Amino acid sequence: MSFQQDLFRISLLTLGILFIVPYASAWTFSGWSGPASTAALSPGDPVSAGYTVSFDSFDTGSTFPSDDSLVMYTDLSDPLWVVTETETMSDAPVTTELASRQAAQLRLDGWSLSFSRKQFSITVKLTGTVPLLNQSQQITLLRLQEMDPNAKLVSGTQTKRMGQVSVPTNEPTPQPVVIPVDTILVITPEPTIEPTTEPTTVAPTRKQTYSPGPDPLVVCGMLAGLVMVAGCARRRR
Repeated sequence: MSFQQDLFRISLLTLGILFIVPYASAWTFSGWSGPASTAALSPGDPVSAGYTVSFDSFDTGSTFPSDDSLVMYTDLSDPLWVVTETETMSDAPVTTELASRQAAQLRLDGWSLSFSRKQFSITVKLTGTVPLLNQSQQITLLRLQEMDPNAKLVSGTQTKRMGQVSVPTNEPTPQPVVIPVDTILVITPEPTIEPTTEPTTVAPTRKQTYSPGPDPLVVCGMLAGLVMVAGCARRRR
């Protein structure tokens, strides 16, 4: 009788522990190959990232709850998600494409990830560009989380990768200084006086004038008069 009571108590304790212990996810995140959180990103820069999500049913009995969903989100502009599934079969990896979508959010339904007695992984490639921002700030490069059927976050399943966007600060353009009209000083340049060469003044040369002598007829007349005067004087004597 005591054994049955002990077994009953142990069963109740086990059930209590199952309700108290938070849900443990059967998937793990690893292999992030995107920009580091300390890397400086510029608006318009291309971004390429990748990571792996591994699923294992050996600890929980299922790789993923069939009613839940795995949601991926990014702040990148024009993001493209490419998801491939890899499973080892007969000691050889087999890869199939699981999803390819261009959107800010990608959702994988639980039924496509839920398996018992299975171990596999998905590889996610994410490409996009840094959004054009007006100021420096952090953006979400990746937010990966498990959501329950009510679209609520399953505790302990969120993984984030952030990036720092640096936007250069433009220096303000100095405004031109407007001078009032009444304070404008107008400076009129003096005209440049070209050196002029004074004309050389040549003093006029004084010409020697020639005074002609008495006319020969006059001279002859005067001589004749003198002769006549002398002759008259002699006669008077």
